[in-house]
Amino acid sequence: METEVSELIDQKQIQAIIDKKIIGIYNRDEHAVLSVYAPDVVSFDLAPPLQNKGIAGIKERLQGWFASYMGHITQKVTDVNILVNGEIAFSHSLTRTYGTSIQGEDLDMWYRTTTCYKKTSGQWLIVHEHVSDPVDFETGKVLFDLKPNN
Repeated sequence: METEVSELIDQKQIQAIIDKKIIGIYNRDEHAVLSVYAPDVVSFDLAPPLQNKGIAGIKERLQGWFASYMGHITQKVTDVNILVNGEIAFSHSLTRTYGTSIQGEDLDMWYRTTTCYKKTSGQWLIVHEHVSDPVDFETGKVLFDLKPNN
């Protein structure tokens, strides 16, 4: 019973990280977004480079991403699954991001997000994040227009 309660508390803390990141992105609050990542985070994002190592890579990518949008960047996360095992946890979800590019184009895409967390000194931080989209193997094009089935 105590273990189940502890896992529920950890899951709620991880959901709070997800929520804090979404709110930070919406408000273009670089500090809030970066605060949920470990200094040695490794991320695999949709945009180059092949991987980002360390918080500096996340910061650079975030600044470029924010600069490419006008106004708010809205995210909605669905089908969130969080698994906690001691000091390590992961989540996977479907993420929708939409807003207006600096060119005035309405952008709206769904993609898959898998995130790994580590609890250090009682605090959960993101240590690995992987964002991906399916690819049409016949054309080689990314399928940004896919939507969840539900």
